[in-house]
Amino acid sequence: MKSLNLILCGLLSLATQAVHAQVLPNLGGQRAGISAMPFLKNDLSPKSVSMGGASVALNGEPYSMTVNPAAASNMEHPVLAFSTRIMPAGLFQSYLSGIYKTENKTAWMFSMNYLSSGAQKRRTEFQPLGDGSVYSSDAMKFGVGYSRALSKMFSFGVNANFIREQLAQYSANAVTVDLGFLYRTDWKDLSFAVSLQHFGGNSTLSGSDLAVMYNRSGGVTTESYGAPTMFSMGVSMVPFQQGVHQILTSAQLNHPNDNAENIRLGAQYGYDSLLFVRVGYRLNVQGENFSAGVGVRTRVGAFPLSVEYAVLPNRYLGVIHSIGLSIGFHKVGQ
Repeated sequence: MKSLNLILCGLLSLATQAVHAQVLPNLGGQRAGISAMPFLKNDLSPKSVSMGGASVALNGEPYSMTVNPAAASNMEHPVLAFSTRIMPAGLFQSYLSGIYKTENKTAWMFSMNYLSSGAQKRRTEFQPLGDGSVYSSDAMKFGVGYSRALSKMFSFGVNANFIREQLAQYSANAVTVDLGFLYRTDWKDLSFAVSLQHFGGNSTLSGSDLAVMYNRSGGVTTESYGAPTMFSMGVSMVPFQQGVHQILTSAQLNHPNDNAENIRLGAQYGYDSLLFVRVGYRLNVQGENFSAGVGVRTRVGAFPLSVEYAVLPNRYLGVIHSIGLSIGFHKVGQ
């Protein structure tokens, strides 16, 4: 119990430091564009997207590894999840994760996050319409994670990630870690959480022909940039539950290293744990505010299957769709 109190005091200290930072400055806050690997910012949990990204304090779900690894220890059975984010200009981003829950309140996790532009025409200064060849832009992240419940109410989780970006013959690599804590109470399932995502070293672009000498006497050199690190604090609760009806609400404060602080709000209506309708709103996020989605739980044979869908209108990119499937490796009722 004494060690648990020390951990909670440490979490409170981290939260206090974040609150002391400037809250809700002008968008950008003189920090915009200072990190690399921006594909890591995309939310790949359809449930989280539909609830405005206010998901750090939610209970365990198949996509917990990308939201808050601490929640994975609350899963009751092993699960495999897949999601895809469909964006304009032929871009797509896919996510695959697996959570293996053991009997001693521990969960082991793995994930793969992949973004591709598809084939693009290679253009040069002298051939602006293309030189007949193509290239692709790819970004990927491989992660392994560990989550453990230290008590009935408190759990923590950590991920280790290897990240690689490649554009034609150029590439950059980085190693980051994610850290999350989750504290649940017995009153209306009130939960508090903090997380730190993509904390690690800088990455530097490497590859052939980096020094462009044409019409430049000194050539071009590359610089190092860090990953888009995010510190988040959140709270969730179930203010209403009667019979087969349930309402879940959540709120979250994000403090990114390369942009302004922003607030996320989300709500979910659940019917008999089979049908879910979700809405969310983002404050101080330029171009993305309202989001919505649905979730359905069914089965494939004797195994549970969840289907998730989210829609996120973007002022500049149009409508972004997220679709997810997850299957539990246990028979329903067992």
